[in-house]
Amino acid sequence: NEYKSYLRMIAGIVDPPPGSQVQGPRIDGKKRGNIEMYQVLQSTSKSKKEDPLKILDPSCKKLVTVESQRIMSVLDDTIMKLKLVTLLPEISENLATYQDLLPEDITAMLHEHYQLELEFSEVVTAQEDDETPSYTSLPKKGTSDGPVSNMSVESLAQHRSKLEQQIRHSTRSIVRLFSRDPTSYEAVLKSVVERSPAANSLLSTAKNLRGIIMEKLLTTREEEDERVRYIRHVVQREVKATHEVNKLEDQLAEASEQREVELNKRNIEIKKLKSDLARLQKNSTETNKKIKADSLKQEIADQKSSDQKCQRLQQSIQQLKQQLNQSIAEHRSSEGVLRGRKIKTESSLETWIAKYDSDMSERQDEFEQIDAIYQQEKHQLEELEGKFQVLEEEYNAIMEERRIAAEKKAEEERRLRLLAKAAVIIQAHWRSYSTRKKLKSKKKGKKGKKGKKKK
Repeated sequence: NEYKSYLRMIAGIVDPPPGSQVQGPRIDGKKRGNIEMYQVLQSTSKSKKEDPLKILDPSCKKLVTVESQRIMSVLDDTIMKLKLVTLLPEISENLATYQDLLPEDITAMLHEHYQLELEFSEVVTAQEDDETPSYTSLPKKGTSDGPVSNMSVESLAQHRSKLEQQIRHSTRSIVRLFSRDPTSYEAVLKSVVERSPAANSLLSTAKNLRGIIMEKLLTTREEEDERVRYIRHVVQREVKATHEVNKLEDQLAEASEQREVELNKRNIEIKKLKSDLARLQKNSTETNKKIKADSLKQEIADQKSSDQKCQRLQQSIQQLKQQLNQSIAEHRSSEGVLRGRKIKTESSLETWIAKYDSDMSERQDEFEQIDAIYQQEKHQLEELEGKFQVLEEEYNAIMEERRIAAEKKAEEERRLRLLAKAAVIIQAHWRSYSTRKKLKSKKKGKKGKKGKKKK
């Protein structure tokens, strides 16, 4: 089945249409092998028609675990309750029609439920009227105990919530009563058929959900992995089949080109033969007359035999046409199935390609962002290194200047110390010299005074 979609392209070479008199080009050994493979696959595909999607069905047909059985039981119970709840509006409005089918307690409960629904619809209508500008501009006074038209907005909201709780409680009670009386439940389902479109949609969704959950519970992890592997295998086979189709198309184009070349050669030969024939017709007019006379006699004899042969051939042609129509119908049906399968495979392949493209684009965007950040940080690092090198050179120059200044300052302090020490020494010598000089001058003064006194 997997090769029929593309081997039909060379079916014109293997099975030429009836009535075609133009001979095709010669087929080499490799092309003949492809044609024989097509014939074998075509003969086997008629005898074997298996469903390739059978592998996607779960092998287990029944629920084994207790948890899965409980889940399905809860779903079935929910669907049963949905069927009943969606019929309650129809039963409540036409309670007199269905009163004979139901017991008294269920009838009383349905009547009470219908009254609650009417009161709830009045409250909703009153709230919608209160939301209009003509009503909201007018203040209302009233309590929840009075009629609905005299209630305030707050009282209406409280009364609506109270009615909603009562309707829920009433619905649960009705469902419980019907669950205790299966006969009434079955009678209601048989007699009441009409439902709202929303209710039908809800039931359809619930049934679809049940089918999906049932399939999920029946499918094991190994079967899920097997499905994935099967789909991948189908994709690989489709790629291989596409390659084979392209290859066979090239071969078909080559064969067609060879056919055109040979037809051109034959056309040239036909033209040459026509020219020779015209020349011979001019030279053999008498011979042709004799041949025509003889051929006329032979034609009369052959006409009788050809009529009989034509009748037999007409019968065989009718039989072959019937066989051809049957073959065409079978091939069209199989072609439709293969086209559907091919479309499904192509859609799944496009989905995987789109997913791969999206993943690669995300990775490419992430790589570009990281590369941009890296280039920015690299540029910043180069700028900082350049600034740091300049600062290092300035720092070395400053440290060298400070070292030279420190050496000069130390030298200056040493020189100042030497000068101070020298000054101290000089001052000490000067003080001692001045002191000795003063002492000498004093001694000379005392001696002069003593000499004057003696005299």
